[in-house]
Amino acid sequence: MTYMPFGGRGVRRTAIASAALLVSVSGLAGCGTDRKAQGQGDGGSSAAPASDDSSTDEENPLPLAGQHWDIWELSIGDSGLKRAPRGAAWVKFDGAGKASGSFGCHGFRAKADIKDDTVTVRDRETLPGSDGGKSCDARHLDYEKDVQQVLDGELKITTNYSWVNLTDSHGSKLVLHKNRPVSLVGSEWRISKLDHSDEEWAIDAHAPDIGKVYFVLDEDGTFRGNFGCNDYRGKADIGPKTITFSQAEPTTDKRCSKAVMSTEEEVRQRLDQTVGYQLGPDYLTASTYPYHNLATGFVAGAKPKNQKN
Repeated sequence: MTYMPFGGRGVRRTAIASAALLVSVSGLAGCGTDRKAQGQGDGGSSAAPASDDSSTDEENPLPLAGQHWDIWELSIGDSGLKRAPRGAAWVKFDGAGKASGSFGCHGFRAKADIKDDTVTVRDRETLPGSDGGKSCDARHLDYEKDVQQVLDGELKITTNYSWVNLTDSHGSKLVLHKNRPVSLVGSEWRISKLDHSDEEWAIDAHAPDIGKVYFVLDEDGTFRGNFGCNDYRGKADIGPKTITFSQAEPTTDKRCSKAVMSTEEEVRQRLDQTVGYQLGPDYLTASTYPYHNLATGFVAGAKPKNQKN
């Protein structure tokens, strides 16, 4: 599956490159797609999501239970997949007959019986959201309505790595991703590739000795990081579809090789504009917004929590 949120070639190309680059994105190729097209009928895959360890189904009879599942995409009938607004919806099955989560704006709890390759959701109760749903825009409300439609009754479970499809009798489906995706704010985003128009290259392609290139978006509307040689700080206004980076200024005055300084300037330029972004489970792609033929962008991966450097 290739995500193209802005319709521009740069973002499409970047999303494809990130899939090849980042390990977790390998699961995207099968999520929400027709299993028959991959040589798997609906009944051909295991009813259990692939575990992070080597446990068997007998050792872990209810692998759907106990996990936080982000409702990443959905489709109603044959209408095609619809991507969730950022942070929209999630569900957790406790394995003891109950489920809880968020439709996107409002919370819910329900009874949920997992048996073999099906889960039956019933007796749902809608709960107030964190702010009563007041901050939900039209996209969130529309997505919530669709989640409510599908997450009801008997659903067929099919899996692909860390992705799970829940499909109803009409062919409508929810595409779930195991565990909550990395947060856009507060995560260390390590830039691995840069792009310009139709060209894309690794961050160290022209500067093999470049240092770690990363940035962190903070809750106070600022960002900080290192662009390969020097530390930087700036402002970042985060919206549902865009991030406006501005006032990126160095806070150190180091001198590195000419190649490193040149790449650092390329990074600075990309973090001194408005970009449209695509947030994945642990990757981020961005490109000049609105997209045009001279658009610039980047691909970044989130630093794993247990990684020291």
